[in-house]
Amino acid sequence: MDHADPAPATPKRRTPWNTLSARVIAMVSRKGGVGKTTSAVNLGAAFALSGHTVLVIGVDPQCGVSRTLGCGPDDLTGGLVDLFDQDLPLTHLAQTSPLKDLFFASTRVRDMSEEERFLSLMHERPDTFVQEVDRARNLYDTIIIDCPPHLGSPTRAALSAADSVLVPVQAEELCRDSLGTLLGALDTFKEARGGQVLEDGPELEGIFLTMLNERTRMGRHVAAAVAEEFGPVLLESSVPRTTRLSEMALRGKPSVIYDRRSPGSRAYFNLADEILTRYRIREGLTAGGKSKADAPSDGTAADVAGAVSAAAAPTGLQESPGAGIRLAENLESLLGDLRASGSLEVPSAPSANEISAPEMVSLEDLLAEEESGASDPWDEAFRSGENRPDRLN
Repeated sequence: MDHADPAPATPKRRTPWNTLSARVIAMVSRKGGVGKTTSAVNLGAAFALSGHTVLVIGVDPQCGVSRTLGCGPDDLTGGLVDLFDQDLPLTHLAQTSPLKDLFFASTRVRDMSEEERFLSLMHERPDTFVQEVDRARNLYDTIIIDCPPHLGSPTRAALSAADSVLVPVQAEELCRDSLGTLLGALDTFKEARGGQVLEDGPELEGIFLTMLNERTRMGRHVAAAVAEEFGPVLLESSVPRTTRLSEMALRGKPSVIYDRRSPGSRAYFNLADEILTRYRIREGLTAGGKSKADAPSDGTAADVAGAVSAAAAPTGLQESPGAGIRLAENLESLLGDLRASGSLEVPSAPSANEISAPEMVSLEDLLAEEESGASDPWDEAFRSGENRPDRLN
């Protein structure tokens, strides 16, 4: 696995977040198996495909980030322990991935003793990790830290280095029950290294549902309960339960690469789009990265509507499915204005009576179509002998 080449010594441009350095997001959950690592890697890949330069840092001793990207602990040329033992910069440990502009750095834990040493170093010297993350900000647009499923030393160090926290919640009752405790712990996260008090801790980027199956009663119940209890911080984008996402470890690449049209991939594109959109609205930014207050306006309703529309359509995610939907809506609105002014002769949309009723499809037919419609089965590479990896993780 190759190291990431350092960027040339040129003036730093503004990131898609309208910042001069990277925005750091910590992916945190107290419960394991909620799709945290899957979300960190796919979300990072979605940002990379949208024009960001992304670094995903895995501080989980299980090495989930590197394994998901097809690189086991024995394949790594270095791990996060080298930050402490050899004083290596984090940017030197960053390695390339199957996707351009997506890099990763991970723990390199092969036995219990190495895990204990890593946890001990993160507990005793969290400042070192935080400083290296701060230095890496100058080379990337977005940094995502994948934390272990607890609030131990690695997670606390990640929170100290992060600007915001993103919380995945599996659509199950046990996960929902633990969410309140986690958010309470994040709200009271003030004690930093050495007893120093953090005046400005990381903000809550939001929570989002994972492994959601809206066909089941439990899935609908949990989704409704989370929306009712945590509505203001619940993101609209949710990740469905799909086998495509579970194939990542076999393929060694994010699902947004090998099947961009799958429901899981579309969900992560939408999630990246929504995160950036909400950030721009919170910061009062327009699509060009400028503050709304700096944009010229004569106070008309059209100006106000244009500013809101610009803030809701980030330019950094033009390739995402959400951007295509907005483009179609804006085009339809433009055509409507032209028709009203008489500048364009376009046939009007058909009336409700002219639209034929949709064809009803049974649930059995949908399931059968899903099973038979996968043109690229997960084991095709193994059966054909093409792109066969040297080892399975």
